[in-house]
Amino acid sequence: MYHTTGMPPAVGDEQALQLQDEIATLESRLEAMGIDGDCAYERAMSRLYTDMVEDRKRCLAALRKPQLS
Repeated sequence: MYHTTGMPPAVGDEQALQLQDEIATLESRLEAMGIDGDCAYERAMSRLYTDMVEDRKRCLAALRKPQLS
């Protein structure tokens, strides 16, 4: 079964679904870790995950942007 419609994703939708899943996973990890870690390692990991979420959100926005032909 596919996400909400039960139908296979259209071309490009599969990428969007993958990005959405990655964003959700990274955000849940961030929430579990907490934004501010107790040590430099935790703060670095938090920043890395935050950067990864932002990058995937940019990719998702670019994927959703109408293509001009």
